[in-house]
Amino acid sequence: MSDKRYVIGIDGGGTKTACMLADLSGQELAYSVAGGSNHQTIGVFSAMENVCKSIDLACVQLGIGRESINHVFLGMAGADLPEDMDLLSTNLRAALGAIPFHLVNDSWIAFSSATECQWGAVSICGTGNNLGVKDKTGHVYSVRALRYMLGNYGGGNHLAEMALHRAFRCDEGTGPYTALTKELPAFCRCSSMDELAHRIYVSDYRYQREFNIPKLVFDLAYDGDEVSQALIENMAWEIGEMLGRLIIKAGLKHEVVPLVLSGSLYLKDQHHLFIPHIQRAVEQFVPCVKVLLAQNPPVYGALLDSLLAVGKRLPKERMEQIRIFAKQAFSA
Repeated sequence: MSDKRYVIGIDGGGTKTACMLADLSGQELAYSVAGGSNHQTIGVFSAMENVCKSIDLACVQLGIGRESINHVFLGMAGADLPEDMDLLSTNLRAALGAIPFHLVNDSWIAFSSATECQWGAVSICGTGNNLGVKDKTGHVYSVRALRYMLGNYGGGNHLAEMALHRAFRCDEGTGPYTALTKELPAFCRCSSMDELAHRIYVSDYRYQREFNIPKLVFDLAYDGDEVSQALIENMAWEIGEMLGRLIIKAGLKHEVVPLVLSGSLYLKDQHHLFIPHIQRAVEQFVPCVKVLLAQNPPVYGALLDSLLAVGKRLPKERMEQIRIFAKQAFSA
């Protein structure tokens, strides 16, 4: 009979599912990747297939079977609403059998990857935007993280859409000058703004997603383009207000709140145009925040949460070795 001495952390994203496996001492480690597992985009059946595939691939690396697994901690993209949690929990029970598991939105494993604190705020700003706050009792205050009309704001797709809006306004003479109008056509492999408009229109407004328009916005803002600067600053202040008000709702206004920032818009803010505005906006509502940039893979946070779930706190030296392993595996 197996002694069930292994735990697993899962980062279930839209394009890939990352899995880290470790024994209870953190000595034996494995890392694997399978396809995406956001049920909102690929369906719950395919999501479960990829979660299980990632687990099995990691087990093969250490020569063990699922019967050796003590616990699985999953941070899943798309685990936004109560009905998402119910659907995923039901299907995970069927997929994992008798293996105990814990399910959270993927924002919380990003939080755990950056701090050992068990409470605080997190903001994920990548393709989309999500944020949440956890109070000292463990209660989570979250947003729906759906579309703009349902209360959400921010993310790369939103920034790209606003940049295009401003570029076309400039092109048509209905808005102020912006270098976006000059740079966007070639950046998007077009000869003119007219061709760019046509390509976006006939693609059902998807063509622009092939290009990293947020990077262009950040570069032009650094070069002094006032419209690009305003787009970044406005997004930062909107997200900062959302965070600040949610922190107040969670009863943490007078605490020194750890605020973990994760996602490509934060990680690639090389010119420091975004994060300082976020911090200042939050501080309009909450006097003291400690901003932490999540630079470790979220799956590292998931593995640490899995160890905590079975009562294991490893020495700092061992945690550092696991962190290095995770970063190297993630970058490979």
